[in-house]
Amino acid sequence: MAKIHIKNENKTIEIPDGSNLTELEGKTNIIFACKIGTCGACIATIVNGAENLSVPTETEKMYLDAFGSANKRLLCQTIIKKGEVSIEY
Repeated sequence: MAKIHIKNENKTIEIPDGSNLTELEGKTNIIFACKIGTCGACIATIVNGAENLSVPTETEKMYLDAFGSANKRLLCQTIIKKGEVSIEY
């Protein structure tokens, strides 16, 4: 099981390895509005563990390039391969 530490909620959620981070929906206060990478509601800063995430999708790259992408990811477009990741939204 992979672990996602949500710093601003001071909680850790476990989801299966290889899961899309939309698995966090309903378990946190993160908003997943469109779920296709166009609205930006689920943008978050990756604090630690970026190496445990999938590479950004083309859709995600277009969004992040337009709005600045330093350590940012669209959680709806992101898969956690395994391990632990810390985020702030």
